Amino acid sequence: MQLIKQLGAAARLACALAGALAAAPALAQYPAKSVRVMVPYAPGGGTDILARLFAQKLTEAWGQSVVVENRPGADGVIGSEVIMTSPPDGHNLMLVVAAHVINPFVKSKVPFDVVRDFTPVTLVAASPWVVVVNPAVPAASVKELIAHAKANPGKLSFGSSEPSSRLAGEQFKQQAGINLLHVPYKGGSQIMTDLLGGHIQVGFTSVLTVLQHYKSGKLRVLGVGGRVRSPSMPDIPTVIEGGLPGYETSAWYGMYGPAGMPADVTARIQREIARIVRLPDVAERLTQLGAIAVANTPEEFAAFTRAEHAKYGRLVKDAGMQPE
Repeated sequence: MQLIKQLGAAARLACALAGALAAAPALAQYPAKSVRVMVPYAPGGGTDILARLFAQKLTEAWGQSVVVENRPGADGVIGSEVIMTSPPDGHNLMLVVAAHVINPFVKSKVPFDVVRDFTPVTLVAASPWVVVVNPAVPAASVKELIAHAKANPGKLSFGSSEPSSRLAGEQFKQQAGINLLHVPYKGGSQIMTDLLGGHIQVGFTSVLTVLQHYKSGKLRVLGVGGRVRSPSMPDIPTVIEGGLPGYETSAWYGMYGPAGMPADVTARIQREIARIVRLPDVAERLTQLGAIAVANTPEEFAAFTRAEHAKYGRLVKDAGMQPE
């Protein structure tokens, strides 16, 4: 019996070694050419900033150019479809936000299944949503914004760059009992432009997107949607502190490839991302941008994707949002 166990163990070891040897050529050849990282949103927003940070580091690590391509439209659907139909060899990746898992609930037609048609690589980072206003708005706090909105029903508009930031605004409206008009944008940078110009009064966006305008004082951040204050803007209270108990919402940035990517290539990309986020200069940069590094495994990110898909389905239903 002991001999049988030993032979069984030896057989399993041989299989494992054979599998490793079979995977070795794929790993050795990757990347064999330039790698594209699709950002399906406008340039200048938080996703674009992160994508370019990691593209530079991946280029240095792999000796192959890693190029960021922006293709905004339909809240990320257009660029995502390009990646979905690209060869699943690891040379076509995309960095997206939570809109990726929300779109099927808010759009009448999405040409892919967000769970089935993509390979989860890693959840790169997370950043809390913030409530930001044009300085002309007579509100220096969340409570004052709510009071001003109640005194001027339907006269304030808020911008969102994709469905998850819209849901951050809808959640704020519901909990505060106020009426804000929604204005959609293709990217966070466009929200900033119209906020600066006074075309909209309120924005729900990421710390990454608003940070430079917060530092310059050109826009006023009233609250952070996380459970705790952001290290990048420690003087700004959370929305919970500002008077809305239970308000907690964050942006997240995830990397996917087309369905069918080899597991060894997927794992290699994830390990490289995990290594990069630990580099001192990258860690410092992420902190400056208000982002928290995650870099979880493909398996963990796959589970996260399924959970977020289910969660946002419930939120959209509760908000009464209809597919457009």
